[in-house]
Amino acid sequence: MSDVIVFDEHASPSNEHNEHEARLAAMDRQANRVIATWSAGGLVANLLPPPFDAVAVSAAFVGMGQRLARIYEVEVTSKELKPLVKAMIKGITGVALAGHIGTGLFKYVPGVNIWVALLIQPPIVAAIAYSVGSSFKAYYRIIKTEGRTLSHEELQKLTTQALRTRIG
Repeated sequence: MSDVIVFDEHASPSNEHNEHEARLAAMDRQANRVIATWSAGGLVANLLPPPFDAVAVSAAFVGMGQRLARIYEVEVTSKELKPLVKAMIKGITGVALAGHIGTGLFKYVPGVNIWVALLIQPPIVAAIAYSVGSSFKAYYRIIKTEGRTLSHEELQKLTTQALRTRIG
């Protein structure tokens, strides 16, 4: 399907700007739904036994990144996504990963493991997944609106800010 540009003599830069903003707002709403869905997927993946939980959660992050890229009409490959996810993980390391790893160790203790998997880790994983999704959203929005990408350091900071906002 090709795009057809129709000349409208009544169109103004203001109308074009409003249409562009409305389209971005629609993309943002769709992205928010995707982030919520994939965050829930991360919660389910976390219920798997180690080390399958970490692998599944990482795969959920990459899948979320791919889906959000399609929403914002940004071309990105799985190979390109992996360093982005790594940069985001570095951004959350100091804030939440230590707690996630600490509670993850309890998954190995018989009798305690199920309670940790069901009660303690899910809110941590949800906050991390939401932060990664929010970072992807902001990253793709910057590409779409400003035509530039972020450095890995900027992406780390963005993810840290998103997580801090999420956990208060």
